[in-house]
Amino acid sequence: MSMSDHYLQMNILIVEDNPGDLFLLEELLGATSLPVARLFRVTNATQAISVLQLQKINLVLLDLTLPDSDGLESYKIINQYAVSIPIIVLTGMIDMHVALETMANGAQDYLIKGEFDEKLLSKSIQYSIERKRNLENLRESNERYEFVTKATNDMVWDWNLDTNEIYWAGENIYKLYGYQVTDFKTSADFWEKCIHPDDRQRVIDGLFKSISSNTHSIWQDEFRFRKADGTYAHVVDKGYLLYHGQTPRRMIGAMQDITDRKLAELKVINSERRFRSLVQNGSDMIKILDEDGHFTFSSPTVEKVLGYTPSTLVGRNLFDFIHPDDMAFIRKRFKQISQQPSLEISSFRFRNADGEWRWLEAKLTNLIEDPSVRGIVSNSRDVTEKKQMEKKLQEERQMKQKEITEAVIREQEKERYEISKELHDNVNQQLTVAMMYLATALKGSDNHQELLKQSSGFIFNAIEEIRKLSKALVTPLIKDFGLAKAIDGLVEDILVANQMSIEFFYESFYEEDINYEFKLNIFRIVQEQINNIIKHANANCVTIELYRDDFIRLSITDNGKGFDTAVKRKGIGINNIFSRVELYNGSIELKSAPNKGCQLHIVFPAGREILIEPPTQTV
Repeated sequence: MSMSDHYLQMNILIVEDNPGDLFLLEELLGATSLPVARLFRVTNATQAISVLQLQKINLVLLDLTLPDSDGLESYKIINQYAVSIPIIVLTGMIDMHVALETMANGAQDYLIKGEFDEKLLSKSIQYSIERKRNLENLRESNERYEFVTKATNDMVWDWNLDTNEIYWAGENIYKLYGYQVTDFKTSADFWEKCIHPDDRQRVIDGLFKSISSNTHSIWQDEFRFRKADGTYAHVVDKGYLLYHGQTPRRMIGAMQDITDRKLAELKVINSERRFRSLVQNGSDMIKILDEDGHFTFSSPTVEKVLGYTPSTLVGRNLFDFIHPDDMAFIRKRFKQISQQPSLEISSFRFRNADGEWRWLEAKLTNLIEDPSVRGIVSNSRDVTEKKQMEKKLQEERQMKQKEITEAVIREQEKERYEISKELHDNVNQQLTVAMMYLATALKGSDNHQELLKQSSGFIFNAIEEIRKLSKALVTPLIKDFGLAKAIDGLVEDILVANQMSIEFFYESFYEEDINYEFKLNIFRIVQEQINNIIKHANANCVTIELYRDDFIRLSITDNGKGFDTAVKRKGIGINNIFSRVELYNGSIELKSAPNKGCQLHIVFPAGREILIEPPTQTV
């Protein structure tokens, strides 16, 4: 049976607070053939606990850096409520040591963000589920047979070759290796899987050679055995074959922990293996430089990324490859590393073997005093595509801003034209008629009193029209009355001329520390959206909400005819709103559908850009 057959209707819990990482993870999951029934998405540990308590979850994908927890703490909190559920940790390059700690604490796997595709993700999920299932079966099994005595520190076992089952002595297997083994019975596969992968094939080959030879009753080998906490103990394992006639039926043996005498050797071997694996197989380029900047070592990855063979770089100087515009910056940073343990270089240009300039980012670690290194270790990666994408996005933003600016200018010109037309066709005509009536009255006409009265009426109407135009154009008196009162006044003016209900809620909004420019920006957004509703929505009910917590939040909702948000809208009004929101690094959400009204939700960070600078105190 395949993994997909066994895990139909798989429910996956994703604990990730970064929207970009969440989107990429969902895209990769969608590209796999895994039978995912439902994805549960949460952004913090508290929400994750609620889902784990209420839902049947088959797998947890866990980002270690969360708003309410961080690092190993995140894993420990979630693992308390997901004891029988496999957890895969998602981490960045700089958090790899934390990921390894979570593995030591029981996580099934870890994946480095940005370094895996759908195939690796699928493989990791399948491996983690299978591994967790095996561990759970072992944890839930009961010890069936008791061999151990208080006089020995060996772990005694009895292997039935006919059934391939092993009976363990529970007390010492728990005391020495951490497994709960009262009346414990497993298949021989459990023992085999606990053998370190680097030792496994050698040990298995030697064991079965002894069994099949029919000439050796004793088997012995030395290997690393995985404890319940995920760490490995060095052991000597000895077995004695019991025959039925010429056929071996059982093997009885004991395993002794010899970790203490192997510890020093183990540290050296593991250190060398980790470094070799990182250098040869990692995606980052690892180089070692002397104090003058000459390369003394280069990993094979350099050839894949930059086209240089490691031997080509050794002996050359770093500064022979740096772009002239970055030279002073890199020299300064290289000088600084000689006086501190480590530093990061965000981005610089490095010439590759084809003569092209590639953008790199690097972390330098000062190990000059380390006798095994005696140099500065550079861990770098190619970020050229990232820089190109950032440049493209910046150009797109500039183009969008240019389009918005041009649209605003066109709208201003249109508004000037409308004002001049209104003055000419309405105000000017009324004043002209008033002047004619006044001139006739001055000539001594018999009805000069009536003419004067009518002239006064025309002049009054002209004044009212001018007042309306002025009120629409003049900046609201926010400085005198505040933003909330200015919006209140806007609502009152709109209700005079429009048959609609407008409710404005702002009880939890305080504005004493907000600067005038931001308040005016909010007022114009409200004014623009209300005008859009009046012109296009056919709404009779509008709700405006302005409140503040850690953010400034504005919501405008109407019950109008709505529209399809998937259709790109070219209106100046909505473009103006988006432009004003972007000006203060806000976020905007527009929800609407035909015949469903419209909801506009805007959130601004309450940062330095919108707050009044506190006065500097002098002593």
